[in-house]
Amino acid sequence: MKVHKLLLAGLLAALVGSAALAQTATPAKPAAKPAAKPATKPAGNEGKTLSLQGGNGSAAAAGKPILSREELRECLGREESIRTRLSQMDGRRTPLDQEKAQISDDKTKLAAERAPLEELKKQAEAFSARMKEYGERVDGWNKRAADLAANKRTDAATERQRTAVNKEREDLEKEQKDLEAERARLNAANEAAISTYNAKVTAFDGRVNDWNQRNAAVNEAAKNLEDERMRWVSDCGDRRYREDDEIAIKRGK
Repeated sequence: MKVHKLLLAGLLAALVGSAALAQTATPAKPAAKPAAKPATKPAGNEGKTLSLQGGNGSAAAAGKPILSREELRECLGREESIRTRLSQMDGRRTPLDQEKAQISDDKTKLAAERAPLEELKKQAEAFSARMKEYGERVDGWNKRAADLAANKRTDAATERQRTAVNKEREDLEKEQKDLEAERARLNAANEAAISTYNAKVTAFDGRVNDWNQRNAAVNEAAKNLEDERMRWVSDCGDRRYREDDEIAIKRGK
């Protein structure tokens, strides 16, 4: 929430409002990468076979047939694609985490910049107290002036009272001008300080919103990639394949 401008309705009102900053989401950690190194396993009369790693152990592939060459080609291709994108995901995550730390520091600094506004608030409260006191003095003067006007006497004591009342009126008029000048100064200072602060809040909120959108996109991509990795584990993890098929695939066959 931005700081609202002080409104003067007879007296200078107190400063209200505070900056409400968007909360940043906590990013999810990237999924573990699927293992890629094959391990040898005995294979009976089927020739030498190896096993893709990345599942939950040999039991994950129990009862599943040996991968055909095309199935192996697909599993290896999918694994390489997942591995590459996991690395890219790390590259997207790191600058986001660094930026989040900077945003947190800037939020602390922005909160500290409210100090001048709080000082203006104190000045406004002190000014309001002065205005109240001045109003009470004016009320008292009005009563004394009315009583004196109703007094038709012209003796020396009455004239001294009239002289004192006139002098007090001059003092009150001078103080009124001083108060009006002080009110104008406070209004100008308040408007400038709030305008500057609100501009910073607007810029900061824009940064936070932008970060939240980019962070959400990375989190969604990471979730989708983890789902894809788990499908690879289900389809390919710990599955056996023929070594000859792997050699042929590496030769482009």
